Amino acid sequence: MNKRFYPCIPPKRRREIKLLVLCARGRLDDESIVQIRSLVDETVDWDYLIKTACAHNVHFLLYRSLKKACAESVPNEALKTLEREYDINSRRSLLVFGKLVSILKLLQDNHILAVPFKGPVLAEMVYGDIALRRFGDLDILVNKHHAFKAIRILEDYGFRPEINLNKKQIFAYAGKKSSIELTGNMSGLAVDMHWEMSGSYTFYPMDLSRMETHLIKVNIAGKTINQPCAEDLLIYLCLNGARDCWQDMESVSALAGLIQSHPEPDGMRLMQLSSTLRCQRSVGLGLFLACDIFHVSLPKYMMTLVEKDPVIPELAETVYNSFFNENNGTDAAKVNSKFSAFHFRVRDRWSEKIRYGKYLLLGATAREWENFPVPAKLCFVHSILRPARLFLNFLARRFRVHGLKN
Repeated sequence: MNKRFYPCIPPKRRREIKLLVLCARGRLDDESIVQIRSLVDETVDWDYLIKTACAHNVHFLLYRSLKKACAESVPNEALKTLEREYDINSRRSLLVFGKLVSILKLLQDNHILAVPFKGPVLAEMVYGDIALRRFGDLDILVNKHHAFKAIRILEDYGFRPEINLNKKQIFAYAGKKSSIELTGNMSGLAVDMHWEMSGSYTFYPMDLSRMETHLIKVNIAGKTINQPCAEDLLIYLCLNGARDCWQDMESVSALAGLIQSHPEPDGMRLMQLSSTLRCQRSVGLGLFLACDIFHVSLPKYMMTLVEKDPVIPELAETVYNSFFNENNGTDAAKVNSKFSAFHFRVRDRWSEKIRYGKYLLLGATAREWENFPVPAKLCFVHSILRPARLFLNFLARRFRVHGLKN
């Protein structure tokens, strides 16, 4: 553990956190196994360890590592608890992966290129086991001009979109938002249909027109699936982590696992793309966290993104403090708020900070489209309704707080 991460860990919990970090690595090496055995031989607060692992979504990785390194030294009750959670997730992951394969085939049969990201495919790529990540939905990327057709196909397959829009409204909505959620009527499984991966975090969109020629093939359980190349996926994981304020250790572990499983990405493409998208600080922060927590070795060109920006270590400390603060729920909520200073500081330049502020105030959400349905040509009305709704929500919160004080 390096100088930024270690001091943020509560002193009385350093043994458990060190053990958790070792177990949360994407790929276990012999040295890590020796260190895990050494730590397990000491007094471990197993209740705290498991609780923290669950909070950081690395309890499946904890189970895998303990079972491989020293199952005989782990209290039976603790190992059984982790095993039960892993088995439940394993069965669910297989069902979700089966559903993903069916959806991809359905879209392919209708001549729609669809690229899943995150979820079971990412778990296989970085951990070698789809059951080692928890995922609540499926994220699928399509071309924007295929969005309406893809939504209608999934509707016929038993999925219901979060808002009902006609074709013109969908194209207007796609110009403002990056995805729409659909939920299975029977399964309850959610599919986030994306036509752009980066949301409001980049100057230019990360869409299939930019990535299609760089897609790679990944084989999972005999199925060949399109995936973004390592450089595009690395940038996306850094952006997604920044968007969620790196809310758990698993998000860093997945990034570290990707770097370790693809040790020689196209450095020129990575540097050029992060510069073009104006997200070098977000990428640098992700690389810093992966290096600082999991001791990932970075190529020299990656290190330049980390070392040249003095704000990155400060942002990392904000992430670490939200990891282990005793008031983690309250503090994390403050950091995770889209209006928090973190979201502005993680942006490369002032023009991007201003653009993000404008997006927060004027960027209509699915809620505006659902509550105030208008024809596509009048969708600008939502940009007026958005600040009004934010102001009313602010007043409601103030009244609640004032009422509690009285």
